[in-house]
Amino acid sequence: MASQSIIPIPADSPFSLVNIPFGIFSTESQPHPRPGVAIGEHILDLKVLALEGIFTDCKITFPSDVFTQTTLNAFAALGRPTTSGVRTYIQSLLSQPSSPLHSNPSLLERCTVKQIEAKMHLPFDIGDFTDFTSSKTHAKNTHSGHGHGGVDADMFHPPRAASGRVSTILPSGTPIVRPVGHLPTSTSPESSGLLDDRALDDLLPDAPVESRTLARTTGFLLAPTNELDFELELAFFISVPTEHFERVPVEKTEEHIFGVVLLNDWSARDIQIPETLPFGAFNAKNFASTISPWVVTLDALEPFKIAHDIRRVPSYLVDKGDVTYDISVSMSVIPGGSEERELAVARSCLRNSYWTFRQMLAFHTLTGCRMRTGDLIGTGTLSGEDATSLCSLVEQRKYFPNRMFLQDGDEVVFTAWCTGRSPQGGVGFGECRGIVLPARL
Repeated sequence: MASQSIIPIPADSPFSLVNIPFGIFSTESQPHPRPGVAIGEHILDLKVLALEGIFTDCKITFPSDVFTQTTLNAFAALGRPTTSGVRTYIQSLLSQPSSPLHSNPSLLERCTVKQIEAKMHLPFDIGDFTDFTSSKTHAKNTHSGHGHGGVDADMFHPPRAASGRVSTILPSGTPIVRPVGHLPTSTSPESSGLLDDRALDDLLPDAPVESRTLARTTGFLLAPTNELDFELELAFFISVPTEHFERVPVEKTEEHIFGVVLLNDWSARDIQIPETLPFGAFNAKNFASTISPWVVTLDALEPFKIAHDIRRVPSYLVDKGDVTYDISVSMSVIPGGSEERELAVARSCLRNSYWTFRQMLAFHTLTGCRMRTGDLIGTGTLSGEDATSLCSLVEQRKYFPNRMFLQDGDEVVFTAWCTGRSPQGGVGFGECRGIVLPARL
């Protein structure tokens, strides 16, 4: 075993004693969602510990009823000094022979759940979702050539980000229904995605609705996407909220960040073609985004801080503590059919993000934008320069043309680990996965 935890931890587990990620789960016998922490292959039920009064011995005084809530919002809003102290106390409960988990076998049994017997939920009540563009390679591969000019000048000075759809953020394991959309029948310049209303003028005023619709959609097809894609990202949750019109300087941003998850920002590339200009993707991305269920705290990531690469940034984002985290990310596709084909794989790292978490949050609040507990901020696709580190199919197909876009039945699996490990074990994020279901016609 990889630790001295009273709950056994396999040596290869991402959820070691030095991790202690937080999440929301339920069970068949107790379907009400509640907070827990992942430890090895199990979940420590924090609601049971709170109701038993176990947290009264914690050196940090805090309202333990935050662990009777159905989301992590109330706990995260307490701020890092408190959440960090509580996390340390949970580690001691698991490892110290004098803890009640060691002396009370009945309590240990009641507060321990096997992960395979639990249903995971979204960890936060998410108010807003913002997704940055942070990989220069991804920007070059997907944004250049659309009349925007050079990537360096346009995409990274200032930073670029877009608002996402909160209502379609899903926990890992939720199936993804192939979206139906407004598809161009050709990608040639003659079929640019612009609708020509002149055809409507040729119709009689009493023309049937079907005819008017057909005239307006000439050059397009309403059909399931043929180019369903993934985007491998990380994302972080806001803890302590900010006031409206408050600007958070880059050196203070970690006071407002709770932790990090994996993010798959599913995309339909053919639906995206007519949407790209002038406003950007809409239906091409609003149908689903998947996140991993366990939130890895900044405290768990602290030992894995590394200096970021030297790069040009605006003066207001210059950070004396310019660090990122040594996190490796990877993806694979489990094929749904029997047909043999070249499958997508990729391995990249957070270092490929031009912007750090700190810079993303500082820029987000530059105008005084209010941040709320549970807001989610994505890094954008983490593609690197090497062909094996391209984190979307639309990019991989430039180097591996035989790789098909996602087919019905395919399952996309993301994982992430902090590079290196302590004697007590590693720090990982678990899985972010989703299987593709046929379109609903």
